[in-house]
Amino acid sequence: MTTASCKTLPTERALRLPAARQRLDELRQQISIRIAQHSTGLQITSWFSEQVDDLLNQLWNGILTEYPAEFRAELSSAIALIAVGGTGRGDLAPYSDIDLLIVHRTAGGERWHEFAAQFVRDCWDAGLKLGHSTRSIPDAIRMARDDTQFATSLLEARLLVGHKPLFDDLMRKFQWNVVRGRLHTILSSSIAERDKEQAAHGATNQELEPDVKRSPGGLRDIHLIRWLSQLRTGSSDPEALRLAGLMTRDELLRLVTAYDYLLSIRLTLHLAAGRANDILTRSEQVRIAQDRGIEASGGQLAVEKFMQEYFRHTSTVSELATRLVRKHLPSRWQDVLWRPVVTHRVDTIYRISPDQIDVPRRFRNQLASLEDLLRLYWSAAMYKVPFADDLEEFVSTRTRELPETLTVEAGRIFLDILSRSRCVSRILRSMYRTGVLELVLPCFRHVRCLLQFNQYHQFTVDEHTLRAIEAAESFAELQSPLGEAFREIRHRDVLFLALLLHDAGKGYEEDHSEVGRRLAIEAAQRFRMASYHRDTVVFLVHKHLMMAHLAFRRDTTDPDVLLRFTHEVGTVDRLRMLYVLTAADITGVGPGVWNEWKAELLDNLFSGAMQALSGNSDMPQMIDLQSRVLSAVVDELSRPTTGEEKERIAKVVKQLFTTLPRHYLQGNSVERISSDLRIVMERRPDEIHISGRYEPETNSVEYRIITRESVAEGCFHKIAGALTSQRMEILSAQISTTTEGVIIDSFRVNDIDHSNEVPQFRLDEVCRTIRSVLTGETNVNQLVERRRRTIFSRPLIAGQFSDLPEQVLIDNESSERCTIVDIFAHDRPGLLYSISRQLFELELSIVLAKISTHLDQVVDVFYITDKRHQKISDPERLQKLELLLHECISRVNYV
Repeated sequence: MTTASCKTLPTERALRLPAARQRLDELRQQISIRIAQHSTGLQITSWFSEQVDDLLNQLWNGILTEYPAEFRAELSSAIALIAVGGTGRGDLAPYSDIDLLIVHRTAGGERWHEFAAQFVRDCWDAGLKLGHSTRSIPDAIRMARDDTQFATSLLEARLLVGHKPLFDDLMRKFQWNVVRGRLHTILSSSIAERDKEQAAHGATNQELEPDVKRSPGGLRDIHLIRWLSQLRTGSSDPEALRLAGLMTRDELLRLVTAYDYLLSIRLTLHLAAGRANDILTRSEQVRIAQDRGIEASGGQLAVEKFMQEYFRHTSTVSELATRLVRKHLPSRWQDVLWRPVVTHRVDTIYRISPDQIDVPRRFRNQLASLEDLLRLYWSAAMYKVPFADDLEEFVSTRTRELPETLTVEAGRIFLDILSRSRCVSRILRSMYRTGVLELVLPCFRHVRCLLQFNQYHQFTVDEHTLRAIEAAESFAELQSPLGEAFREIRHRDVLFLALLLHDAGKGYEEDHSEVGRRLAIEAAQRFRMASYHRDTVVFLVHKHLMMAHLAFRRDTTDPDVLLRFTHEVGTVDRLRMLYVLTAADITGVGPGVWNEWKAELLDNLFSGAMQALSGNSDMPQMIDLQSRVLSAVVDELSRPTTGEEKERIAKVVKQLFTTLPRHYLQGNSVERISSDLRIVMERRPDEIHISGRYEPETNSVEYRIITRESVAEGCFHKIAGALTSQRMEILSAQISTTTEGVIIDSFRVNDIDHSNEVPQFRLDEVCRTIRSVLTGETNVNQLVERRRRTIFSRPLIAGQFSDLPEQVLIDNESSERCTIVDIFAHDRPGLLYSISRQLFELELSIVLAKISTHLDQVVDVFYITDKRHQKISDPERLQKLELLLHECISRVNYV
């Protein structure tokens, strides 16, 4: 063995490593104890980091004792162990990676690598997960120049053990060769890396399952502020930014408070998972709210109160990081040269350039009231430019000094801003950031960072509201009924005010539409609105769910439904506003929630209501429409024939046409009706026709089944079961039964086994499964249960994440012919099958079904009749139906 070789001391190492593992376990247990003793996040992470430092030192020195004295002496002046990244920062969580850099002199590199490799192995064996590299100083400097992530990890580097002159040499060369003269390059690259990371974890600081480290407003934004401080002041402590005049005392306090808060959340996430975990999932939110002793009150769940507190901290961090970054990013030289040339003065104190509005510092004391600030925003809206960065910062500071008093002129200016198209959403976001919006509408303060704890909303109430306004504004560009409706709205200030208020009633014990109605009355009075506009705002806020309710849950081909709706809406202008508000509200729920199917349903309701409100009689329109459809279908089916054969086909088609239900005729195209009737005419009486067709526009599959009631009894629940067994997510279903007993059913599904186009073999496989259950070859209940056991064996947790009750509502008033059953439930595979099977066992027929995700909950709606095709009128039977459906829902407990 050479002097540079490690001695073989298996006994010492065998004792040292288990002791290190035990020590690490004890430290993690101590964290739990310190949390229970109410130590702060900063205190705990700092203490834990110090203990990990000691552990690393012990492992390092333990290996040194295994080498000859001569080698130890040589090593002491040739190598250094440096904490970088989070380890250097000293804010480690229980299962954080330990970020280390082992630096050695260039000469004798192989020997230093041998020692370093042994140290790394011992760290891993002791239970420490390393993120490390071993480099010479020239190699480290090259790496720092090429890799921004590596460079930022060195900004908070600390020497743990080893040769200090070597560490000092590294840091001196890092400052000279990497940092000096490259501040903007490093900062810009760091921001780009952060933005990329945040894009992968949600583009808003109010995402409902945030990553505590990587989501906007999380710990990564605090790291960015620390890096900026290090680059600008030579210290990573944000206190240095305050001393340099780059941050106020209040901002520093809020930043440190948020830092401490986020670290405390991260600690408990790691401990609960027993591993590194930074995702604040719904279940973790519930647990942490309980652990912190937060109680529900005032219509808010405990978890909603906890997350509102969380989002307020992340909003603070996000806003500070954004402002500091903007302030220190370099301006383009073109802007520096040309902005003074193209800038002009407006109203004495405003300076307008093509890309911003500013107020020189010597004039800013003239922005002394809410009215003054709103005039500034009005000018920004007029010229369609944002505020200069430091101007928005100034407005935020001034806002804290102002009362909520709204003068007549201030109210007029605000409403005039809302009437400006194509910039309203941007202006309102700025008002929200600066606090001006809450001075104008004090009720909006309640929904700031307010969580909606359910499966379907992806954003907090405030973020959802602002996104809904952005969506409404974007409709101006659409060449569609929705776009046309938006462009024809004359009083857009009324629409946008209603959008601002539509969910302001959330977070109270009472229904949010009722609370919203009162808030809308107060707001209209605050703005001294004319009575007609006041009544319209109140109507839109109070009834903002009505159109979605009818379009997605009722048979809008029923003239009575349309008549009641148009009577309640009252005017064409209100109808347009409600249509746009409804579409914007759904779009603002989250990506992918608004789709072609929902657009078509709303378009149909809007079109029918518009005809009625425009003075056109609905019944002649309906008769004319059916006559035109009949004529087109007859032409389509009899085209290849002539003479008597053509007349015979026309007679058969006309006879079939009289048997078709109204919702089928209005809900299908001429091509689809022609295709269906051709199959009905050509098939044998006992034949079952089944087809599957992939639709790329919606990335869904339509399965269509045509047969007779006598051939396939209980057709609906059997098809639903067959689709469930094949892992289909049922999106919608259209059930149509002619007066002669012919069934034409259509199911639109999402095939979760295929993310893109569904191949033909899969379509054929599903069709075969449907056929086997309809013919009785396969027992559908056994098929569903077998699939449930093998795939859907995870206990249902969706219901734990919403305060919305699962309920069954029976409506015997809205339809003359049918009893309507509304089932509100948390979605899970097998639900539709179980409900429809229960209805079949009760000898009830499903005339029409609407399966949809409502704005807050999954809603399945069934129009049902008894065997005599009559609505159910017996009170005892209705009560039994409600009870059995409740039991049915509660039995479906697996997903």
